[in-house]
Amino acid sequence: MAGAARLVLGALFSAWVLVFAVPHAGAASLDEYRAQGIIAERYDGLVEVRANQASPDAERLVKEVNAKRLEIYRQRAQSQGVPAEEVGKIYAQEVAGKAPAGTYFRKPDGSYLRK
Repeated sequence: MAGAARLVLGALFSAWVLVFAVPHAGAASLDEYRAQGIIAERYDGLVEVRANQASPDAERLVKEVNAKRLEIYRQRAQSQGVPAEEVGKIYAQEVAGKAPAGTYFRKPDGSYLRK
């Protein structure tokens, strides 16, 4: 399973760079929102709006990011023969090391840690 996890992580990181490296024109990027503490990463590999009064742009970005991530997780899970939830959890560990300072991470118990 360790070899499969590394394979999944490498493929996920490559997909992440392609999907999220270029921000939308005129909109804040995922990294900007994470650094501001508006969007948080979750233990399951998804993101969520953390701020009470987040902009419609932040909410739209969360929906887009989660839809893309879920599709990537589904594809990887299918090719690896593992549950998509497990792929998401592995990805969450990888993103924790690469997220900008200021990023909040939601733990399974609902509490947050800040990088």
